[in-house]
Amino acid sequence: MPEQEHKPVTLAQLEWRDNGQPVSSAFDDIYFSTASGLEETRHVFLNHNHLNERWANLTDNTTFTIGETGFGTGLNFLAAWQLWIRTAPKSAQLHFVSVEKFPLAPQDLRRALALWPELSEFSEQLVSQYPAYLAKGVHRLKFTGNVHLTLIIDEASRGFERIQLDAPERDRQINAWFLDGFAPSKNPEMWSDDLFSAIADLSAKDSTFATFTCAGIVKRGLKAVGFALEKVPGFGHKREMLRGRLVPEIPREKTPHRATPWHLPHAADNTPKTVAVIGAGIAGTATAHALAERNFQVTVFEQGGEPGSGASGNDQGILYAKLSPKPGPNGDFNLLALQFAQRFYASHCSDAIHFDGLLQLAETEKEQQLQQQVVDHLALGAHALLAQPVTSAQASKLAGVDLAMPGLYFPCAGWLRPKQVCNSLLRHPHITFHPNTAVSSIWPNGETWEVETTTQGEQLVQTFDAVILCSANFNRQFPQTAPLPLQPIRGQVSFAQATAPSKNLKIALCGEGYIAPAAPVSGTDKTQQHSFGATFKLKQTDLEIREEEHRENLQTLTNLLPEIAESFAHQKLNGRVAVRAATPDYLPMAGPVADWEQLENTYGGLRRNRKQLINHRTPYQQNLYVLAGLGSRGFAYAPLAAEVVAAWVSKEVMPVSEDLVKALHPMRFAIRNLGKNKETL
Repeated sequence: MPEQEHKPVTLAQLEWRDNGQPVSSAFDDIYFSTASGLEETRHVFLNHNHLNERWANLTDNTTFTIGETGFGTGLNFLAAWQLWIRTAPKSAQLHFVSVEKFPLAPQDLRRALALWPELSEFSEQLVSQYPAYLAKGVHRLKFTGNVHLTLIIDEASRGFERIQLDAPERDRQINAWFLDGFAPSKNPEMWSDDLFSAIADLSAKDSTFATFTCAGIVKRGLKAVGFALEKVPGFGHKREMLRGRLVPEIPREKTPHRATPWHLPHAADNTPKTVAVIGAGIAGTATAHALAERNFQVTVFEQGGEPGSGASGNDQGILYAKLSPKPGPNGDFNLLALQFAQRFYASHCSDAIHFDGLLQLAETEKEQQLQQQVVDHLALGAHALLAQPVTSAQASKLAGVDLAMPGLYFPCAGWLRPKQVCNSLLRHPHITFHPNTAVSSIWPNGETWEVETTTQGEQLVQTFDAVILCSANFNRQFPQTAPLPLQPIRGQVSFAQATAPSKNLKIALCGEGYIAPAAPVSGTDKTQQHSFGATFKLKQTDLEIREEEHRENLQTLTNLLPEIAESFAHQKLNGRVAVRAATPDYLPMAGPVADWEQLENTYGGLRRNRKQLINHRTPYQQNLYVLAGLGSRGFAYAPLAAEVVAAWVSKEVMPVSEDLVKALHPMRFAIRNLGKNKETL
């Protein structure tokens, strides 16, 4: 069973001195000097990693990655970000990877960073993007200037192990290390042999380091894993500090894979430049946007007339995720994806969202028990930023209508306009959009892909470096992805004009079904309507509106809001039908696609012993990826899943842990079938 990610972590316990300086109660050590903390950061970490010169000499579209031990208040990150904006090419990407075992609470972070008004334009962004729920694991935050923060909440060595894919050519990405943290004399457990081994495993060939300390444990650890050390003058009253560089002459021992590397394509010589994305629903538009932000030239093909023509095309969509009290990838991904999505839409589609709260109601005793387990397990209190337990009376006050059941209140979730979101994400100079264009086939041609399209009867073949299939159930029309176990699910949503009782509803509600507050119909200024539903018809694909499903939606709504449902029952309801694509384990597929026959040939031994280590990679269909199987939570899942796909394409640090990379991998089902001696094709 995967290690539990979302167990509450221990937050930093702080004491505040009269001058506003935060001090760690656990380690009896300061985070920084209020007199010179920023200058010390610049001296130790920026200057002695030679970042000013290195960044000024970067070529366009380069990625530079920093690793840090001890995120603390984020001061080092903010100082690096400020220098990056001043010196690096505008097209370059900065990845900052930092571990923190005891993260600051959001209010403490805000208070600490207020001491540095010079950094306010950066610290305000950090505070606004900081996770509402600091779950153990990997959090991806994105900022202006092509800056990506991968914040790992965990013990240092374990945290860095989480992002290793067991592929040296991918893992060795850190160009510079900020070895910060509390002094070795006060925090010796952090400076372990395992930490130094992880640092070596993640270091690029040109990697440098800088640290404030000259303690023997640090010198011995760095030297043992291949760094050349140099003592240089420290900052202020500190006589000496260390800096150094990885010595390329020291060969690194080649070790076998820790586990069967079924998830790893062979290393490609070149990174793609041109990418075809097939499908312009939320999966395709989020993926195209993620790639365009990394300076890929992206062409999006959509067989419908506009973005969001399929399952992503309802007038109103609900942003929510099903929190779980159980350990495992489903609960972990839901928790991380929801938070990432809330930040993502607020940054990129602010005019299309209404995140003024959402109530997830517990309609049955079983659901109430489950929600209580979630509350207990995640330690969600009355003032929790992610979700708060509420009584029926509290829920009624929040919603503006009478509710007979308790629930969870998500203050930063709500509803959005799906088509508007999809359109917004395609507005990027690196994206070309082709509507009314069907992709009939794709095939490899050497190191590129040929994509055959049909637009108004005219056929065209275009060449791309990579292809990403984001067309839900239509992914199965392509031979390369036909074996993927995608399940069609018909869903009908109902539309009702607002009534006197329904106009009182202030926020989105969900339980067995959902309803959004009244909003203007697309293209009109006066007519207000609600979206509610939706039905769930497994393996059904027809798109005709059914009156019996309107009645089903009304019955579901009656259980939540009987008075409002009754007021809708006298109307002629309109609606929309779409077919979602789901997976057997209800997690999306996000990643590369193997050669199916070679997968069987390489890992057929798993049929006899599913736990054995087969120390070989299998051939993959080079630069072919898929994002599909989002089910009914596409708008919650797509932004983070798209980041995973973009990380695969660009060969950058993953935005989730290795466990979740594998849990989202499209080939996981085939590997499971091999282990159960079942067919994979």
